[in-house]
Amino acid sequence: MESKPEVNVGKFVGRHLSQLKILTRLLDHELDASKGAREITLDRDLIENVIDTLEIFTDDCEVVSGGNTERATKGEQKPVVARLN
Repeated sequence: MESKPEVNVGKFVGRHLSQLKILTRLLDHELDASKGAREITLDRDLIENVIDTLEIFTDDCEVVSGGNTERATKGEQKPVVARLN
């Protein structure tokens, strides 16, 4: 019987928090750019990328912690995030 290598969930989450830090900086920048306006307009692609990043983060955390994700049970693959340089 093969066993999976143990993963330290705390270290895993710590390494992946950079994704959330980038999102918070991006959204903070958008708030600052709105110059105090009551409404903020965000590009649809930006919102889709934010959602994809959050879904990847939460799916990875669920897999590492032993939970099943909806994508895993449906046989869907995780979306691929392209790096913008």
